Amino acid sequence: MKRITTTAVILLMSLTTSSVFAQKMEESKKNIFADYPTKIEVSNNTLENVFTALPGETVSIVFNAQFKFTGTVMSNQVKYATLQSVLIKSDNLSSTLFQVSKITNEDKTISFVGRIINPNALDGYEIKKDVANNYRLQKFESKNVLQDCSY
Repeated sequence: MKRITTTAVILLMSLTTSSVFAQKMEESKKNIFADYPTKIEVSNNTLENVFTALPGETVSIVFNAQFKFTGTVMSNQVKYATLQSVLIKSDNLSSTLFQVSKITNEDKTISFVGRIINPNALDGYEIKKDVANNYRLQKFESKNVLQDCSY
């Protein structure tokens, strides 16, 4: 009987603990890009210049007069002849990463994709291209895009 009671108590404590960890507090997350515009136009040259940075180098990417991303290049890898990716960790926005990839298409045109994200933020930016091949940073709500994998 003592064994069953001990097992039941341990099981009950395990279930209680797991439910507490599963319920991450959304209140602790905030919009870190709240002061910036929803859309920020980005030139192809600005994106192209990111790919010349070397790992360990500090870079400052000026997207527009209001938004400048400064950080340390964590990696710059050519994964295939048609794909190069750069990862930059922000110096002033803790845990914020800017990941951008350059894709060389079959017709030799260049495309860019990427995001500025922070796992502790409710918002972020994604690189989008319009029909005229102009790029912009488009703000998004991370709860609608990123899945919580903390459990």
